Amino acid sequence: MNSLVQAPSPTTAGWSARLELVLARRGERTSLVRNRSLGPLRVQRPFYPRPDECHVYILHPPGGLVAGDHLDIDIRCAPDTRVLFTTPGAGRAYRGGSPARPQTQILNLQVAAGAHAEWLPQENLLFDGAWARNHVHVTLEPGAHYTGWDINCLGRPAAEERFAHGQFEQRLWLWRGDEPLLGERQRLDASLLDSHWGLGGHPAFGTLVSTAATADMLARVRARLDDPTPALYAAATLLPELLVVRARASCAARLRSLFIGLWQELRQARDGQPPPIPRIWAT
Repeated sequence: MNSLVQAPSPTTAGWSARLELVLARRGERTSLVRNRSLGPLRVQRPFYPRPDECHVYILHPPGGLVAGDHLDIDIRCAPDTRVLFTTPGAGRAYRGGSPARPQTQILNLQVAAGAHAEWLPQENLLFDGAWARNHVHVTLEPGAHYTGWDINCLGRPAAEERFAHGQFEQRLWLWRGDEPLLGERQRLDASLLDSHWGLGGHPAFGTLVSTAATADMLARVRARLDDPTPALYAAATLLPELLVVRARASCAARLRSLFIGLWQELRQARDGQPPPIPRIWAT
């Protein structure tokens, strides 16, 4: 079911947009059975690179967030669904934000028993002067599986723009029922960009998490991380029920390439065959 409510015109308060999706098993396929949007958030018609796997592209037509913008994404994956969520391009948080008018995106993802959900958006670019917040909250039922990443870049290295003003707040919560698997909150500003106890001069940073948490998978992932370079540092940790990879790099493209390779490794181990790569990643 699709429904669309026309949002009001943007004001000095910014856009408020909401997207509600429900995916359920219909025969051999994962189907998008509810698609409700308010404001500038959309999804394309789902793709099926394999009969039993659904790819959903989440679109934000304005292409970036300005001061006061708020995106709220709510997704429910019913039992035994298999779905990968991604975005058609990099997200952007433009200059002009402030503590009183931040640029905010909130994801709430519920994954039912037997479902496999992947949240793999393309990178977020934070312009100098952005004041952005990105909150991810994932709830897994027993037997549910999840892989997700976030890739962020302070400033625009390709345009020689440094992140001299502003702030980025990242929150990540993963729950298995009522038990927390991971809870993090970090705030980053220009003072952390060059400090050794911060990003060490690497403007791009990210985290990949997966419930493919075994000692064998940790060894396979670490084998890919054994050759660090000055442009890319990464480390992997095994927690109860969760594999966590953290990395920082000289640019978002390097980090995205690393995470795609790790995701392919995880999927190859799980499915016994290479995963279908979203076509939008090649454009």
